Amino acid sequence: MGPGALGTLLFALSLVCAWGCGRHEGAYLGVLGPETGDRSYYGLEGFHGAELCVNAFAKSRFTASDVPLELLHYDTVGDIVRFEALFRRLVETDGVSAVIVTDPDPDTVRLASRLSDELGTAVFFCSDSTGASGEVGSPRTYNLSVGNRLLIPEAVDVALVWARADTLALVSGEGDLFRVYHDDFTRALDASGLEYLDLELSLSGYDYDCAAYRMLADGVSGVIVNGSAEDLVGLLKSCAELTYNPPFVALATAKPRRLELPDHYVLDQGYFVGGFSSESPNAKTTAFVETFRNNIGHVPGPVAAASYDAARIVLRAIIEADSAEAGPVAQAIAGFGTHSGVAGDYVLGTPPEWVFVERTVPAATGVNVELATAPPIPLTVEEIISEAVQPAQAVPAAQTE
Repeated sequence: MGPGALGTLLFALSLVCAWGCGRHEGAYLGVLGPETGDRSYYGLEGFHGAELCVNAFAKSRFTASDVPLELLHYDTVGDIVRFEALFRRLVETDGVSAVIVTDPDPDTVRLASRLSDELGTAVFFCSDSTGASGEVGSPRTYNLSVGNRLLIPEAVDVALVWARADTLALVSGEGDLFRVYHDDFTRALDASGLEYLDLELSLSGYDYDCAAYRMLADGVSGVIVNGSAEDLVGLLKSCAELTYNPPFVALATAKPRRLELPDHYVLDQGYFVGGFSSESPNAKTTAFVETFRNNIGHVPGPVAAASYDAARIVLRAIIEADSAEAGPVAQAIAGFGTHSGVAGDYVLGTPPEWVFVERTVPAATGVNVELATAPPIPLTVEEIISEAVQPAQAVPAAQTE
């Protein structure tokens, strides 16, 4: 990581520490987004991602004991006027150390950026895929989201593993966005050299039943669904009626709130690349991976990781705000590696690459997860001076838990 990225991190930590992180027994972290209404998916995943992060991180190797960190989350219902009122309440009344904004709406994101400047509060955006937060130019805002197009190569790589050199299908829905994704998918598939069936759904052409019949007739062993949640469920139901259950890969934005399938349909395996859901049966057990019924695996993506990392950064700063280790802590965080996806690494341009530390490996019916080893905490200035006047000693190896 370059000096510019490290400087950004140190600046972020110093700002968060300065804004409400004096001597204390605990702190508050605000989560603001639509938990009901049309965009509730984003609000719920942002809150639960942050909640799971705090529960796990408070007991991690970086802390000597549990730290009281309370999440204050308000439902904006997607209303921008309500959003501003609740944002001000979080900062001015509740005294949060920072705010995680989960709403993807560009106007809401711009408003939050302006409020960040006005109120002097650090804001982390989990769903700002349009980059609207950058238009305001506030140094206190951090966009931790990744656009779907950056996840497409990862989705293709997962599907290629399942295809096992057999035929793969790409089923695309109608709409300008899916046409753009279609071009990205086909470029990645063409580069792989694997034969694939390209089916585009339309009211005047292929419907779900036709696509399912064609996939079955051509012996398709895996399908990439480039469409909406309705497209995904419609295609899977048509496959179910043929007692045909190809594994699927889809972007998390296509994940329905509840995947309702016929009882006789057994889904061998399926992955959503990117995102996080609060409706998984085991959502309380892990912030990284969740398994749906019928062995549907789930790959953690930008929103989940963003919630996790925003809370982790803030919590870390709070824990060490009054400690002599605050400087070395910042250096240690800066040494974390990049996120490793299901089928390989992808690197984010903004924020710097140090943000993600999860490692995920595909498994037969789900995903195995392990944390990357953290770098050792560098010595403090006092320790360096002390060692300088002592006989040379071997440097101890990094400790692991």
